[in-house]
Amino acid sequence: MPPLPDTKKKEQLEIFNLQEIAIVTSPCIIIHGKCLSNNGSKTIQVQHQSLPTLTYPVDENFFKITCHLQPGENTLTMVTDTNLFKIIKCIYTPMYQNLPVHLCLLIARDSPLLFDSPKSQIQKEGGNNLDLAIRKLRMAGRLMQAFTNEQMLRAGFGQRCFQFVEEYALDTIFQSSQEMRNTIKIHILRSDKTTKEIRDYNIAQQNKDAKNSGGLFDIAMNCVRGSEFFNQPGLKKPVQAAVMFMDTHWDGKMITGHAALGGGTSDIKLAIFGSHGMYSWPTCMEQLLPYMLDTTKSSTKEVANDCNECGSHWECCVVTMGAFMHEIGHLLGCPHEENGVMLRDYVRLNRSFLTRESFCLRTNSNGAKPPIYPREECTWHRLDLLRFLYHPSFTLPQDFYDPSFLRPSKINSDGLTQPALFPLGNGSCMIKSEGGIYCIEIICGDLTRAYIEYLPKSLGGTGTQKEVILSLQDLRSRIPPNHLEKHANDFKIGILCTNGPNKTFDNFPNLLNISTISMAKYNYPGNVKGIKSPLLGNSNRGSEFDIIPINIKNITMVRVYYGSALDGLRFYQRTDDPNKPPSIPPRTYVSGLKDSMKNFSINDKNTYNVLIGNETTNFSDINLENGEIIKEFNVRCGAWIDGIQIVTSRGRSSPMFGNANGGSLGQLKAPHGQQILGIYGRKSNWMDAIGIVYGNI
Repeated sequence: MPPLPDTKKKEQLEIFNLQEIAIVTSPCIIIHGKCLSNNGSKTIQVQHQSLPTLTYPVDENFFKITCHLQPGENTLTMVTDTNLFKIIKCIYTPMYQNLPVHLCLLIARDSPLLFDSPKSQIQKEGGNNLDLAIRKLRMAGRLMQAFTNEQMLRAGFGQRCFQFVEEYALDTIFQSSQEMRNTIKIHILRSDKTTKEIRDYNIAQQNKDAKNSGGLFDIAMNCVRGSEFFNQPGLKKPVQAAVMFMDTHWDGKMITGHAALGGGTSDIKLAIFGSHGMYSWPTCMEQLLPYMLDTTKSSTKEVANDCNECGSHWECCVVTMGAFMHEIGHLLGCPHEENGVMLRDYVRLNRSFLTRESFCLRTNSNGAKPPIYPREECTWHRLDLLRFLYHPSFTLPQDFYDPSFLRPSKINSDGLTQPALFPLGNGSCMIKSEGGIYCIEIICGDLTRAYIEYLPKSLGGTGTQKEVILSLQDLRSRIPPNHLEKHANDFKIGILCTNGPNKTFDNFPNLLNISTISMAKYNYPGNVKGIKSPLLGNSNRGSEFDIIPINIKNITMVRVYYGSALDGLRFYQRTDDPNKPPSIPPRTYVSGLKDSMKNFSINDKNTYNVLIGNETTNFSDINLENGEIIKEFNVRCGAWIDGIQIVTSRGRSSPMFGNANGGSLGQLKAPHGQQILGIYGRKSNWMDAIGIVYGNI
């Protein structure tokens, strides 16, 4: 390491995004700073106690340094060519316990193990083989981590980032120092498909006439499911995998063996992309600047100009690497947004690492003038960062010390209750979620245009909310004026929760555009008013039935008719009305009832019943004790009502009658201080939809 300059000049460098002793969780970071002394500095070096020294430009006194770290303490000495310097101690603490992403290369069973690259680049890099592909993919992973960490920091969420699965192996992240270190493990997935099958036009995403444009996603999914790491005992699920197809090929007409997709199932979250732009990616830290400034025109006879945005090598680098990161965003739960990485903002990903930009063929301009400020850089949308904040891949140890920072117990929402909506009249409603609401999105068309966030208290927020009151007036006031006229009466509400599934309420204004119902004709006192809950199930199937009143305080037993779905419900109720004829349930009870649901002696003379739905021969009975009332219904539903569970005021729960694994889990429950007055819905051969009417008595 060169001798240090005069320490009197130490404070002539300002670092914007790191303290002098900083704790980080990303193995690669971007350091932003400025020379306070305008003495004509042109370059700045970052010197590390055990890693190679790297040099970066200084433009208009500003600089950006991409710095790789090792676990533990990293002493970083930044020195300009005019002897300005600053020392920072950066303590890198890997979050290996977090849910990681597996970075993979998928190859055909007869793959030539070569990726598309022009002859000039093959000569420059010494090939285009599997080993080089691994190095490029590893480097891209580190850059994605550095970019995301910086974005989380700017959002006020601290130094936090997702982790890739790592191994102790020969690290290629530096060209001048390849040593045994912790490095990203690149999994090689061998498909049972041939190269010809992977390059089939019928599964090429860019082929508008493809018979199965999602076929490559299925191929990748099968490879992950059959991989060694997926079947490793005790592995956290879901497995997260970002898969690059090695055998992607530009044949002069179409990019084959490529699809840009992200999503997955309950046990695998998956992102896929093709290798057609990998030739332009840097292989190591030393190549970062020259590759992101490389104006070499892309040879379209040899490589693809994807979306006509990859006309030069540097543009191809940021577009294809950024698009792969976009799909990883989907893997991590992000939808498309109105700006940022999730809406192709990655075409300027280079600006996040550079203070200057080369000529851009896409815009036919010289690009941003140096220095490039944060407002000109690529970004993750604020909503992406909010999702990351509550994602298990981004957890920090200090999160657990904040009781308001509810961490997800798992990504999958099987068995967890959906947020419930309770109209309150006058254009307002209550949203309830036992899992905790951290964001409410206002969705106009396909994109979120406004949102309300509830940050943890440790980050200056109120903490996640279990109950939120919303009004149409307030929500409309948040919609930008250029979208308000079209969507004032036609927008959706998205509820994002920490523990439990998210929920989108379509045509939200219509759900609140309700009037109270006089319950007098349903045998309630004349002053009782009711409000309908939203329907659970399918509001378009079967035939609608009117409100069927149930006196919740007088119910003595519920008979549930079910098979593989819910058929119907019969409520037995006490009455002192001599005009109501008694109806006595037969003394036959289905075996296997939950032990806690005790038999209750029914007064035959003072009991009547009402049927909702259909009566069948398969049923179970639930008996209520004196003073015990039905508090809520937990409902599994999708295209119809799969099953129902009854919960009482004494905390007792029946089994889930019907298909306990069908559909998703919803809840029907009156708001605090009110009670269930009746049930309405739709039925055919079974129950298609069900809702409650609630109010004050």
